[in-house]
Amino acid sequence: MSLFDNLFKKTLYFPGCTAKFIAKDIQTRHEKLLQKFGIKYVKLPELEVCCGKPALDYGYKEDFEKLLKLNIENFRAQGIKKIITTCPVCYSIFQKYYYEDFEIEHITQTILNNIHKIEKKSDERITIFDACNSQKLPELYNNPREILNKLGYNIQELEYNKERSMCCGKTLKLVSPKVAKSMAEAVLDSVKTKRLVVLTPDCFTHLLENNSKGIKVVELSEVLI
Repeated sequence: MSLFDNLFKKTLYFPGCTAKFIAKDIQTRHEKLLQKFGIKYVKLPELEVCCGKPALDYGYKEDFEKLLKLNIENFRAQGIKKIITTCPVCYSIFQKYYYEDFEIEHITQTILNNIHKIEKKSDERITIFDACNSQKLPELYNNPREILNKLGYNIQELEYNKERSMCCGKTLKLVSPKVAKSMAEAVLDSVKTKRLVVLTPDCFTHLLENNSKGIKVVELSEVLI
């Protein structure tokens, strides 16, 4: 993808920090899906910064506002009109603070819009984990279910799901690692299927790191490609 091509594209793909720096396979798979769907997009790895949610969570409001301003200014300068993001955390921030400047779309909506282009199907029984940040944004827990249902998967729900989902503990990892670990283990203990599908990259890495139950923890796009 050349710089010349990118100049004429108004859709930004924003992977989020975890998919960009830690769980890089997620970004790779999501880009493969965008390309499969024929969606033209630009990436701005040297200009984009964190959405700022961690700073906001820990009380650093001024730092959050600096990151917010920097992203919006950079995206405007590049002529961005629409943002497709991998991370539900980024999506929640974009929906709340960026909506006046850009059209915001989570990757699951993009997938759902192009579901007819996915050939892979299965009747496997699987479980979906809904992150805390999905609780007030129904599309973040409805879209994955609709995608998997359309592909034939048999969803076995956790007792606490959707707007009543359990926290995996990742947010507490820096301040209370033992509690964070026990929270992840509680989620994994509640899974009754062989595979757990996770949407949020942060939750995915945390549950994977604390998985000693023999469950296969996968990010959503792994069952699509």
